[in-house]
Amino acid sequence: MTVNAEELTLTIVDAKDKPLPNAVVIVDNEYVTDNAELKIEKTIIDQVDRQFTPFMTAIKAGSEVTFPNSDNIRHHVYSFSKPKPFELKLYANEEKPTLSFNKPGLVTLGCNIHDQMIAHIIITDRETAWVTDEEGKVTLDINIQSESSVKARLWHPLIGSDLTLAKEVSLVNGENRTLSLNVINEEEDKEPKSRLEQRFNRTGNL
Repeated sequence: MTVNAEELTLTIVDAKDKPLPNAVVIVDNEYVTDNAELKIEKTIIDQVDRQFTPFMTAIKAGSEVTFPNSDNIRHHVYSFSKPKPFELKLYANEEKPTLSFNKPGLVTLGCNIHDQMIAHIIITDRETAWVTDEEGKVTLDINIQSESSVKARLWHPLIGSDLTLAKEVSLVNGENRTLSLNVINEEEDKEPKSRLEQRFNRTGNL
């Protein structure tokens, strides 16, 4: 069999065929081209208008993340997630704390002052992760043997706070696809939750 480097464009949608931004596609590095494979690097998750930006970040284990505060108010950033529990106590925009993320998994961020502030970091070791854009699209650079397929995992925070809930799919040589994830939109969740339940629901894999 020959191995071909392919650019595959995936469109991720929900059950109503609406594009899903911030969905994550994870592929084993064995099938990822050298140029596309995640590398250890430094990245930024800013705080703008009382929101983390970007909402979804994919990094390789060993990378550093800097958390500037571009708002004119203080923020208190924390995570309870097992790969990286931490706390950055109230700080203003002149400070830019930096942390290393060395263990693979999912880290969910929050702000103790502003409950609406949530973000996620996907940390991979022997895998590469891509994040869909506002149209639910993502282009993967992968190596696929002819007459074969590559397994990938799809995840979005609206399917659950654990990466083990990711959906497994097969990617075929030269086949751009639209893939569906069965997510539960927050506005469709009719059952009221206490503030404590809301806090646990956003902390990642506890």
